[in-house]
Order: sequence, then C-alpha cells, then structure tokens
Amino acid sequence: MPAPTRLTLSELVERSGVPASSIHHYRKAGLIPPPAREASNRFAYDERHLEALVQIRSHATAEHPDCRARIVAAAIDAFQTRSDSDVTVNDIAEAAHMAKGNLYRYFDSKEDLLTAAIETLLVDTKARFESALDSLGGVVGLQGDPEKAAIVLGYLVAGVLPMLLELGARAAKGHEPSADLARRVLRTLAETAGRPFEGPDADTEDAVKAGLRVIESAFSTVLSWSIGPDWPPDHPPPDGPGAVQG
Repeated sequence: MPAPTRLTLSELVERSGVPASSIHHYRKAGLIPPPAREASNRFAYDERHLEALVQIRSHATAEHPDCRARIVAAAIDAFQTRSDSDVTVNDIAEAAHMAKGNLYRYFDSKEDLLTAAIETLLVDTKARFESALDSLGGVVGLQGDPEKAAIVLGYLVAGVLPMLLELGARAAKGHEPSADLARRVLRTLAETAGRPFEGPDADTEDAVKAGLRVIESAFSTVLSWSIGPDWPPDHPPPDGPGAVQG
C-alpha cells in the first residue's frame, strides 16, 4: 500500500477550509489522528486528517448553516473598529445575537475568530480588487498610470490593516498558526495583485513577484493616509496618485 500523501499545515488549511488554530485545537483534543512530527514545532498531515476535518466542520454547521457567517461578520466588525485587547468573545456573541456557549460550537477561541475574520476578508479583498480592475478597464486602463492599481489595493486593504497588524505581531512572537496565515495572506494578495499584469498563464512565482511591487506601493499609500486627517478613507481616489479625498 502506498504511503499517504503528506500535507503541510498550510495545505491542510487550504483544502479543508478549517483555520490553523482550530486544527491545533482538534489535534490537542484528540478529535483528529495524531500527525507525524517532523520538527519540534512542525507536523505533517495526510488525507486522514483532511477527511476528519471535513466531517467535523460539516457536523458543526449542519443545524445552523447561517450561524457561522453571522459570527464571522460580527467578529470582522469588532476587530476592524477596536484593538484586539478591547474585543472579547462575549462582545462578538452579543453582536451576533447568540449565547456565548453557542458561539463556542463554531469557534474555539478569540484567536480562532480573528483567523476566520482575516480569511474571510482576504477572499473579499481579492474579489473586490479584481472587480475594481475591471471597472477601470482592466490592465489596459492602468498602463498610463502604473500607481493606480496600488492605490486601489491600498484602499481595499486599509479596512483590514488593524487585523493584519495584529496578525503580524503574533507571527513576530513565534506563534506558528499566525505566521502560517500571515505567509498565506501575503502570497494570496501578491498573486491577486500581480496576476492581471503577468497574464493568466504566467508562473505563480512571477505573479507573486509582480504583486509584491504593487503591495509595497499600496502599503506606502495606506501609511500616508493613516497619518492624514481623513483616516480611514471613505472611498478610493478617483484619479490616481495624489487624489485622496475625504
């Protein structure tokens, strides 16, 4: 019998849709098979773990399919408007109009909620960026103004910035799930930003490199906005660089 295909934590998160923090919780609780330890802080997973996670998530959402989405929406609103230390699980449960105990049926901790909020906003930012490029005439519409894509991306990322900073702080302290998610967020944003300029058939790494240049300019733009009088921006600048309006 062939050996099972090994999956990294990042690959398992991507294929299962389950946040890394939840996977660690399920592992410690014995709800999924023990993974193979490859290093002191790194584990290898396989198809058995993927199947177990899919079953756990399906069971959790079968009775109330809209509950998880409602909780995530409340978490996004909380983490976007307040610092992580000021947000409690009870705050999010109240905003989602449910008992705190019911919230814990879907999420194991505040950390798990932050992860879900970031992952949801990552998908939303990707879709909105692609839509914004289309409304500007696609890549052709940006050729005469190469900074416009960075400004559009900066506007979309501005609302996510508090959560990304919190994620970066956790990653810098050596928190493995946060570091893994931070890498995935950066690569996804980079490929999203660079793919339109490199073409649909371009190598992923080429798209990521092109996108990193856009992201560098985008974050520079966001930092400039953040120290100005009109933070956060209400809408993207209509005419490119220097056109930020309140």
